[in-house]
Amino acid sequence: MSNVHHEGALAGPGAAAGEGLSASPCVWRRRLLTVLKPVFAMGGLGMLGALVHKAGAGELKTTLLEALPLLPWVVFIEMGRQACDATATRLSYGARARQVPLSVLVRAQLIGTAVSSMAPAGRAAAEATKATLLTPYTGGASATAAAATSQSASLGAGGLISFPCALAAYLMTGWSAFTVAMLVHGVVLLLASLGVRAGLRAKRLGAWMRRRCGKWGEHAEAFQASVCAGGLCPWRPMMAFLGSRVLQVMQYAVLAHAVGIDTTLVQALFTQGLYLVALAMGSLVPGQVGVTDGMFSLAAGAMGTTAAKAMSIALLAHTVQAVFVLVGALTPLVWRAKAKVAAAAPVVPPVLPAPVYR
Repeated sequence: MSNVHHEGALAGPGAAAGEGLSASPCVWRRRLLTVLKPVFAMGGLGMLGALVHKAGAGELKTTLLEALPLLPWVVFIEMGRQACDATATRLSYGARARQVPLSVLVRAQLIGTAVSSMAPAGRAAAEATKATLLTPYTGGASATAAAATSQSASLGAGGLISFPCALAAYLMTGWSAFTVAMLVHGVVLLLASLGVRAGLRAKRLGAWMRRRCGKWGEHAEAFQASVCAGGLCPWRPMMAFLGSRVLQVMQYAVLAHAVGIDTTLVQALFTQGLYLVALAMGSLVPGQVGVTDGMFSLAAGAMGTTAAKAMSIALLAHTVQAVFVLVGALTPLVWRAKAKVAAAAPVVPPVLPAPVYR
């Protein structure tokens, strides 16, 4: 929900690898996303407008106004989520984490959050952006490896939290489409998490990068050494991301209570599961505007409430998201980082998957 990222930030630390290679798939992919992004954004806004009209603008306005007093609590919890995400990023650097000053890490986290909300493949773009900002302190190979590790850990945490969400959906709706979607979501994310790590640790990757990426491929060995420093499953950053997801469950519990829905742990987990499924379905829509709202509206009956109240949860979540996007957008303007040049190898083109999870 912000245009803070520029071409280099969106492309990630390996953007330069595609320079001069007009036929490169990475270059064409970036160009295609640049063209499609406003199309998906307009589609999301159009869907949101139709949903608001169907649910009733009057009821939505009343519900949102009554919920506003509790919104600061949601913002406070979001600050905790940002701390968990920053901790996960730090843990992804392993032994090199001490080379990154805390202030630099916080700055990168705030900027990365804004990129994550607006860029297609938001989580991958956010990790690439953070790697770009932290490269001067750790070196390109280590920063890129940490970004890949963080992406894998995020996918794993999203998969783990999906299973209790699926159980909550089963308790509320039985073997419904919601239950199946959350189960499939959890399995796919866990497999993707392990697949990313296994693929990046494979010896054939280095040979492929040397053939495909020219001079940048020469640093594949350093990149793989950084990736292989930990185990196949990055448990420590994954647990930090899982803590962020638990806090997000709390956020949705507060939001549901704020709009007048009787809130239980099962209800909060079900709501979290709806958000995760919508996030996967609307990964190319900036901020998932319209997609999340539609998912909540569709599940209003299962939640035992009206479409207006269910949609209000998503709209309030968008509002909190917008606050942190604004902070992230202003961060590079008001918080200048001191120039620092690391004596480490240049950046390796990142190999990050398409799923996005914040």
